[in-house]
Amino acid sequence: MGAESKSPWVLPFSSIGEAEVPLVGGKAGSLGALRSAGLPVPDGFCVTTAAFRDALAGDPAFTALLDRLDEVKAGELATARTVGAALREHVSGRGMPEAMRSAILEAFSVVGEGHAYAVRSSATAEDLPHASFAGQQDTYLNVRGPEALLAQVRACWASLYTDRAILYRIEQGIPHRDVALCVIVQRLVQAEKAGILFTAHPITGHRQRMSIEAGWGLGEALVSGIVSPDRYTVDRRDGRVVEVACGEKLVAIRSVAGGGTETQTLSEAEQRARVLDERELSELTALGARVEALRGCPQDIEWAIAEGTLFLLQARPITSLFPLPSPAPEDGFGHLYMSFNHFQVMTDAMPPMALHVWQLALPFGRTPGEVRESPWASHAGGRVYVDLSYALRSRVVSRAVTTALGAADRLVQAAVREAGARPELSPGSGPAVSTRKFLGHIVPVAGAAVGWMFFRPTSGAISHLTGWLEAEAEAGRLALLNEAPLAERVRTARALMALRIYPLIRKVPPMVLAGIAAGRLLRVLVEGPEEDFVALGRGLSGNVTTEMDLAVGDLADLAREHPAVAARLVEGGATVETLRGVEGGEAFLGGLDAFLDRYGARGPSEIDLSRPRYRDAPGSILAVVAGNLRTAKQMSDAEVVEDSGRGAHRAHHARLAREAEMAAGRLLETARRGLLGKVKVPLVRRLIGTHRDLVAAREHPKLLLIKTLDAVRHLVLSAGAGLVAAGRLERADDVFFLDLHELEAALRHPEEPLRERVASRREALARFQELSPPRVMTEQGEIVTAKHAEGSAPRGALVGSPASSGIVEGLARVVLDPAVEVLERGEILVAPFTDPGWTPLFVNAAGLVMEVGGMMTHGSVVAREYGIPAVVCVPGATRAIRTGQRIRVHGDGGYVEILEGPAASA
Repeated sequence: MGAESKSPWVLPFSSIGEAEVPLVGGKAGSLGALRSAGLPVPDGFCVTTAAFRDALAGDPAFTALLDRLDEVKAGELATARTVGAALREHVSGRGMPEAMRSAILEAFSVVGEGHAYAVRSSATAEDLPHASFAGQQDTYLNVRGPEALLAQVRACWASLYTDRAILYRIEQGIPHRDVALCVIVQRLVQAEKAGILFTAHPITGHRQRMSIEAGWGLGEALVSGIVSPDRYTVDRRDGRVVEVACGEKLVAIRSVAGGGTETQTLSEAEQRARVLDERELSELTALGARVEALRGCPQDIEWAIAEGTLFLLQARPITSLFPLPSPAPEDGFGHLYMSFNHFQVMTDAMPPMALHVWQLALPFGRTPGEVRESPWASHAGGRVYVDLSYALRSRVVSRAVTTALGAADRLVQAAVREAGARPELSPGSGPAVSTRKFLGHIVPVAGAAVGWMFFRPTSGAISHLTGWLEAEAEAGRLALLNEAPLAERVRTARALMALRIYPLIRKVPPMVLAGIAAGRLLRVLVEGPEEDFVALGRGLSGNVTTEMDLAVGDLADLAREHPAVAARLVEGGATVETLRGVEGGEAFLGGLDAFLDRYGARGPSEIDLSRPRYRDAPGSILAVVAGNLRTAKQMSDAEVVEDSGRGAHRAHHARLAREAEMAAGRLLETARRGLLGKVKVPLVRRLIGTHRDLVAAREHPKLLLIKTLDAVRHLVLSAGAGLVAAGRLERADDVFFLDLHELEAALRHPEEPLRERVASRREALARFQELSPPRVMTEQGEIVTAKHAEGSAPRGALVGSPASSGIVEGLARVVLDPAVEVLERGEILVAPFTDPGWTPLFVNAAGLVMEVGGMMTHGSVVAREYGIPAVVCVPGATRAIRTGQRIRVHGDGGYVEILEGPAASA
């Protein structure tokens, strides 16, 4: 025992379990538990974190170096290297207390001094559910003799401060002082073959496919990346070897007499020979399944084979896998899930309350009037996923759904089409949507669409629809504002969300379908230029999102009427409070209040119930106004009048409307030509009117849903405030980490504990936010991917889907958070996604590039109405493009060229 610690300095593997993890770290804790469970883990012992801390306790030089390390920020590689080198030199050169030295050597003698050992590091922050420190610290192989052992223990301690370990901890937000290091001393297996086993496929995510890498000699050759190993994929359900790819294994690392290792060049036959036979693969698969069952999650396992015996060297969780959909299906059939977040063009993770309201709102798989969660709606990694398998098993429904997905996201469409061809999702392979029931829903909608397309008056229809939506939203708000107990109102909120979409389905889709179909039929009837058909979809009246954006432009004009207000906004960082004391501030804030009265329920990432609305945080609107003013202020007299500032947004919209009228005139003139001209003209005129009058309804359903979410948000925050007052929650917004069922139960049962549940879910949300959600995945976690065809895109271009025609060249502005980042007029907006809460940025944008979306997702619709070129569904755009780069957006070709500017990140 140490003088400064009551914890042991040394622990044999036989004494290590989960309780000892704080002393030995995750890696060593796992080894101890697995050896105790009877798995073939070579014997050894651990020099605990207590030894590490006591060896360095009271060392002022060490403390001073840690103080310097605490000041290193992410990306400061040079500083990290300097401080890290000083720490490594200090720690490795520091003496060890005699009592500690004796304790280590005593344990060494018990396991056998005459053997060769692997000396490995196990940090206390290693192998957390959300972070893997694999390869961050050092490993020493074929260590022989007491003095070599003690030297390598100190070297392992020092490796806690390698450059990569320091920077990784900074990125993960793990304080350096919170991490200590245990050293694993383990009998070395003199392996003839060794490698790595992933119990779930690390690339596809498939939980039933094990991936095995193997090479000759010690596994260090694979871990260090100096050989291309054999790769085997095994289906754990039946042991079938799905894939074998023999790598070019040029070298092997093997032990040498007296200690240490050497790299040996292999013969040509060994380089190409298959490392593992069927029996060994079967043994590895069985070992992997057993380890995973014991550890409770997919594992990354290091293994070795010596003299025909399989050994387990290490096991850690695979931290890179995207979580499985929950609730998990229990019917034994194949399932395919589509990301609803991608469909809604908002891919951030959401807390449980936000997930739950959408599980209630989605109508799939239940009958109208049922107040329950959709059985087709699941969640994974903080995102909502919709089970498409029932639809795919019906030929008629599958074709309809797959076709419709193309308007939302072509990569989703391609992935669903590929997966839908698999046997487990083919017609007859499991439960499916009834074609009769499907047609029973679709035929009335299609019939109503035909009525709107050819017979019903369309002039004023959007205005009438808007009034109906406003009335519905107000009725929902009032339903949650009665005098009933909070628990009863939460129950009402659940019913409100579950029933909200059904009246929308009957009312809005027929109008939108009629508008879209009219535009397509026009292309069949009239041989006009494409730009005329495109012009017809611009400058529309009644689109609720476009009207909001025009209202933001009006705010900028109001600011221009008060120079002091405009100046304060241009400075940046203006708030409602700072504007009150500025001359003209009250007048401007009056306009802002009017804007918030109408649009306050909206906001960035608004499908997430927990996100602030404009009413809560108007700073993002003020930032957009500032960007508009700032750029207009910098424009020269040579700029065209329309872009010179005041009224520019209204003038631009009016110009697009005039161009649409002229395009309509040209199309009508073309229709008059030929033998059937007199017959076609009335029909073409009708279709033009239908198209322009009804397409704008595309954004209306979301308006009602968002206003309903706003009312529910207000209710649950009130409940959260009450739970805070009762001492049951720390903050009112903790309520978003419960679902509506849990909130109702918490209000009815004041003894129910909440704080621990909230804390663990808040931590999980932070972890999920770092994950990139797949567009499409199976029930086994397999990520089904697709790529865009390169087409006519030049080499090196970023390929996506064309969304709004035209070509624009300009400076890119990568925006990840519209609440804090400003887009200046004439810049090209590059974003992970956009929803109506983002589109005020479009007031200033010259073009749009998005990582998700399709022709009919909202950013694309608004871009077309604004007449700005757009390319969407461009994977990785916000990483490949940097702010300030000059880029060219090809809205017709569906690709983006990076022309010049700061180098793109990897």
